[in-house]
Amino acid sequence: MIENGYLCHSFIINSYYKPIKTCRMKKYLFMLVATMMASVGCTDRQFLEDSSANNVPPAAENGFAALIEQARWGDGQAFLKLADCYRDGNGVEKDLVGMLCMASQAEEFGGNIRMKDYLRELPENSDFRTIFDAMEMAEGKRGEEARSMSEQLIANGSPDGYTVQGVMAIASGDTIEGRRLMEHAASQGSSLARIILCIPEFYGDTTTNVEMLKALSDDKPFANVILAKIYTGEDDEKLKDESLAAHYYLKADKNACLGKRGARWLMNYHRSVSKLPLAERDIQRIQMLAGDRPVGELAVEGQDAVVADTIAAQ
Repeated sequence: MIENGYLCHSFIINSYYKPIKTCRMKKYLFMLVATMMASVGCTDRQFLEDSSANNVPPAAENGFAALIEQARWGDGQAFLKLADCYRDGNGVEKDLVGMLCMASQAEEFGGNIRMKDYLRELPENSDFRTIFDAMEMAEGKRGEEARSMSEQLIANGSPDGYTVQGVMAIASGDTIEGRRLMEHAASQGSSLARIILCIPEFYGDTTTNVEMLKALSDDKPFANVILAKIYTGEDDEKLKDESLAAHYYLKADKNACLGKRGARWLMNYHRSVSKLPLAERDIQRIQMLAGDRPVGELAVEGQDAVVADTIAAQ
């Protein structure tokens, strides 16, 4: 039921702070990742195609933390496995936005996957697939079926059922009820709803909820990318604070959420504004992510070190 182009990078980039009323129903769901993906950048795979040949042990053997370290060296297959981890709750709490973030990184860094294919191949019994299918039903004027799916999510213990209902309410023009449902979903643990509540366009506002994003930044790594982009001043010069932008990009980097665009910004800041507290090895790695260094031996060196560290810890 997930059609071609259900989530494309060009839409995400172009829809950054685009009025919600101009978006089609099935795209509402992805406004929440617009700011994050705008910071990561469009797919640009060629500079890291070679890294896809590196062998990445599965999470069951190597652990979620080790996959994060491998992904930090630009390994697309590691990103893909991390997306699966967030999808299945393997080594980390199940999280839709975490899955989307890692699947997007996998596409960007040569993980031999396209986002639309990854979404299409979600298991039939997956709550995340049910969310996408409910949105598809709603856009097709099949509101009762969409609501039934949202109720199914709630019955399964997923607070994202309330998130879906909130999006549907907002799409119908009832922003008050939509926000109430979204706040309830967030209180029940939906990170999807918590991110949506930070996006002003859903409620006709103009100010991103920075404090809420900061509250998310420790346990939801993708929030750091949104914060970093805010503080670069790219969209609002009044919010520009490059030291804070660097701080949040470095936090994103620790959790493999940096992306090529963030890596480029960090390297430019490091060279021209302030020397960051980075080891030479990390500078080389971020340069590689930014496309400033060839992948080849450097990527292998980094992953060999990750494997060695994992073995030593066992």
